[in-house]
Amino acid sequence: MSRYFTTAARSLLRFIWKGSEPVESFEQLIQDKMSRNSRLTEADTVEIAGQPHSSRKDPAFRVSGQVFKGSKRLTSVHAYDDGRIVYSKEDYNRSQEA
Repeated sequence: MSRYFTTAARSLLRFIWKGSEPVESFEQLIQDKMSRNSRLTEADTVEIAGQPHSSRKDPAFRVSGQVFKGSKRLTSVHAYDDGRIVYSKEDYNRSQEA
């Protein structure tokens, strides 16, 4: 798949925010990172659960969600306000270009 097509297809990525209002900066971060991940070229939906947050275990500010292709969950994702993206399945992390 060409970079142009990947970029065009990625513009169709749908975000669903459950329990909070959309946060554009996190949407842009996730969309940008996913456009540079060869394993996620067919993903069509990102579902974010709840408000941006931190915790005692992980004090960095982030949103948590899941990435889907149709109704199939591909991986979970944490997007951090410092620009990091961490997927729950390690092979998606290894496929991420900088």
